[in-house]
Amino acid sequence: MPSRRDLLLGTGTVATAVLAGCLGGTDTGPGTDGDYAWSTTGADLRNSRAIPDGVAPRDEPGVDWRVSLESVSALGEPIVTDDTVLVPTGLDVVAFDRETRERRWSIDPENDAYTYRGSPAVFDDTAYVPEVNTLTARDLEEGDVDWSYELDDPIGRDSLTVTETDDGRVYVAAGTAVHALDAGSGEHLWEHALLGAARYAPAKYADWLFVATRGGELHKINRWDGDIEWRRTVEAGLSSAPVVLTSGDRRTGMGVAVAGGDGSITYFDIGGAREWTTELRGFGDDGLAIGHRTLLARSGSTLYALDANDGDERWRVDLGRGSRNPPIVVGDTVYVGGDRLRAIDIDGGYGVRSLRVGEQRFEREIEGDVNFVTAADGTLFVTTDGRQLEDETGELIVLS
Repeated sequence: MPSRRDLLLGTGTVATAVLAGCLGGTDTGPGTDGDYAWSTTGADLRNSRAIPDGVAPRDEPGVDWRVSLESVSALGEPIVTDDTVLVPTGLDVVAFDRETRERRWSIDPENDAYTYRGSPAVFDDTAYVPEVNTLTARDLEEGDVDWSYELDDPIGRDSLTVTETDDGRVYVAAGTAVHALDAGSGEHLWEHALLGAARYAPAKYADWLFVATRGGELHKINRWDGDIEWRRTVEAGLSSAPVVLTSGDRRTGMGVAVAGGDGSITYFDIGGAREWTTELRGFGDDGLAIGHRTLLARSGSTLYALDANDGDERWRVDLGRGSRNPPIVVGDTVYVGGDRLRAIDIDGGYGVRSLRVGEQRFEREIEGDVNFVTAADGTLFVTTDGRQLEDETGELIVLS
């Protein structure tokens, strides 16, 4: 016969399991893939910001190496390949060698204005670099120019480039137009006007591009000819890149989620129907990620986890101070910057809404606020903001 203590422990275990089940736990374990890259803004063409099977530190990591950005902060996320880390510092775009930790090349070391705002994209040993109003294809090893294409307007914030891997194209949005170029030659293939100035990185899935504009227009565009299939308006304006949710993220169907300037998150199905909207009582800013059927949305000082099927809140945690740093998902862990680097269980631990237990895997204080976080090969790549430091210089810090 079981003891009273055994019965109490069993009751507690059952209650915990029921609670976790009620909160929609994903039953996700640590990742198993230690060989992956972060080769484009948003981790992949659909802007998921996720490596669902990836390995990354689940306990507080140590610093492998760090290097000065020679600038206050990065203005785009680190792009990481097998041997290179690319960082737009505002003053320059710099390629660091992962093995030697040295600056391998940069494009404008004498620049003294904050003009480089977007991260490159890498495909087939070529870095496609947004350089103000010019898209340049550079050799990843040496930085030499293969080709460049000048646009009429500056390329918008956060790169706005997507390198297509199955038809050899690069898509770039600048000003009020989106363009398709041949990735090998730079030949201009098509151009289509947008209703408003482009903002954030486009998402691409199957035969479509999803492009957001500053004024709140979300466009679904046919990638073959640039024709606009539909356009939807978010009245408060858009404050995130579009994120494609596939049938693997939801019970039925696929579509695209965006954050509005009023803190709302809206999901449109593939036909353009507005399926759900969730109000987060704050202002989101490029803080969306999708992993393990959970949509992560950063809004000010709070990280929200939403059910990808209907937008219902699963959990939320306080991040201490408001910031624009977007979360990423690697394995079963959410990583997010701000006043420190935080690692949070994708299931949010246990509890109800903001009353959580066991949600935090670790938090690490780093000199200077944590700006962007990306990951590759089981390692975290973090940039810091130096505005609160005496020398006002940010860093690239590599942790494992």
